[in-house]
Amino acid sequence: MRGGFAKNDWQAFFLAITLASCSGGDDSVSPAVVKAASGGTPPPQYAASCGACHAVGVAGAPKTGDSEAWVARLNARGMDGLIASVRNGVNAMPPGGLCNSCSDEEHAELINYMAAAN
Repeated sequence: MRGGFAKNDWQAFFLAITLASCSGGDDSVSPAVVKAASGGTPPPQYAASCGACHAVGVAGAPKTGDSEAWVARLNARGMDGLIASVRNGVNAMPPGGLCNSCSDEEHAELINYMAAAN
């Protein structure tokens, strides 16, 4: 695997999502779940592909570490919807989000990092 998430990190993330969905409450993703998904170390593609815009919120991009903005997007569109936006481009973000070689799993890892980074 090329990213920074270990297998156990992904298992913990999906367990947290599964448990949250079994609670009988609303289906939203909580900021605590997003925080639990982050290992704190940026994936290797972050600096070259995401950081220039998401670090400062260029053209309305959600800022890295603004879990409230990311959770709102995850609740509204889901991870698959956000990955589709990255793949196709949205607003000022070009298709592929400057990481055309990234897999969907790597894009998800980048999104999770940006949602949870401090």
